[in-house]
Amino acid sequence: MAQESLKQTAGGTGGFKKILTTEFYLLIFLVAILVVMAIAAPDFYSVNTIMTVLNYFSYLLIAAIGMNIIIITSNIDVAAGSIMSVVAIVIAFVGKTGAPLPVFMLVGMAAGLILSWVNGLFITKLKIPAIVATLATTQLFVGALPLVVEGSIYDLPASFTWLAFKAKLFGVLPASVVFAAVITVGFMLFMRYSRFSKKLYAVGNNIHAATLTGINVNKVMVLAFVIAGPLYGIAGTIIATGGQRVTTTMANGFEMTLIAAVVLGGTSIAGGSGKIIGTVLGAFILSLITPAMNYIGLSSDWSDAVMGGIILLAVIVASISTLTKNKKVIITPETGQPGAIAAAAEVK
Repeated sequence: MAQESLKQTAGGTGGFKKILTTEFYLLIFLVAILVVMAIAAPDFYSVNTIMTVLNYFSYLLIAAIGMNIIIITSNIDVAAGSIMSVVAIVIAFVGKTGAPLPVFMLVGMAAGLILSWVNGLFITKLKIPAIVATLATTQLFVGALPLVVEGSIYDLPASFTWLAFKAKLFGVLPASVVFAAVITVGFMLFMRYSRFSKKLYAVGNNIHAATLTGINVNKVMVLAFVIAGPLYGIAGTIIATGGQRVTTTMANGFEMTLIAAVVLGGTSIAGGSGKIIGTVLGAFILSLITPAMNYIGLSSDWSDAVMGGIILLAVIVASISTLTKNKKVIITPETGQPGAIAAAAEVK
């Protein structure tokens, strides 16, 4: 009886610990922000403000999902923002012809895929560290765009801005939010049930263990960038179609916000762990910070500082958690192998 009682107590404690996840704490923090805004600035909840926040959240989330997949493999992509800027210019050229949304959306996705694929090849074939390779391509794109376009492409037709101004569900909800919802659900299912997603985690968790079990590590890494590319393309299209003028620097620096959303969402910057739902919450929190600060009456400098503080706290908490886990060496009873090798073996 005593043993059964002890087991029940342990099981109950374990169940409680399962609830206290990174996502749970982020949800509590998000609710706290919403409550504070309801008290301090009720006008924040106007329809126009909410739709503006949701539109920003939509393209931030779409691109952050791509960044999340790359970071899970223990890589990073600091070229994401410049890729989105290239996409914006490319689709502006197409949009200038009067082409409809499906045409330049597909063109944007193709451009994002190709540029991101090239980054993946630099990393795997030439063995260049991800941060170096993507930093180099960032400088290449930033330097090349002004040579192709002098400042901006303007006087774009109404068909180009249809997504931002006319495409609204029930006449209110931006279509970009619908895109983000569909993509998010699709990738949550993909990361939960596909065998390839398990390979992503295995490579990020221990690249040597993944190699020993027969996983083609280079292929997995390149495909992570290939998956992220079209997502950058969709996000770049949403950004570009927000007006009739597209500049060469439209999304430069946006990669830092993407990385922040992913890290804040609980994905380890070292790779091997992270969930899409965490990225959703991280992106939503970051989408709220700047407009919330503006409504309270604080300058944008404060919003940057607050955002940095939140991210720093998230990284510190994640580092402490990782150090705690690393103190435990898990040996599987079936194989006698360390947990990382055994986990990789399961998805061979």
